[in-house]
Amino acid sequence: MTVSIEEKKRIVSDFLQQCAVYADDKLVAYQQQAALTKGNDALALQDKISHWTAYRVFTEYTVEELKTAELDSWFKE
Repeated sequence: MTVSIEEKKRIVSDFLQQCAVYADDKLVAYQQQAALTKGNDALALQDKISHWTAYRVFTEYTVEELKTAELDSWFKE
C-alpha cells in the first residue's frame, strides 16, 4: 500500500497537534504551580515553563510548515 505525501503529512500534523495540546496542559499546570511557589522552586518552574513554551511554539511552527512544501523532502516515498 502506498501512502501519499499529503496523507503522511496529515498523520504527522495530527500527531503534532496532539503534542501541542499536551504542551498546553503542561503549561497550565506549571503556571498554576508557579503562582503558588516561591524561591528556587519557583525558578525551576519558570524554567520548565520556558522549555514547554519553546516546545509549543516549535510544534506549531512545524504544523504550519507541513501545510506547505517546505518539508516534503522528508516524506520521500
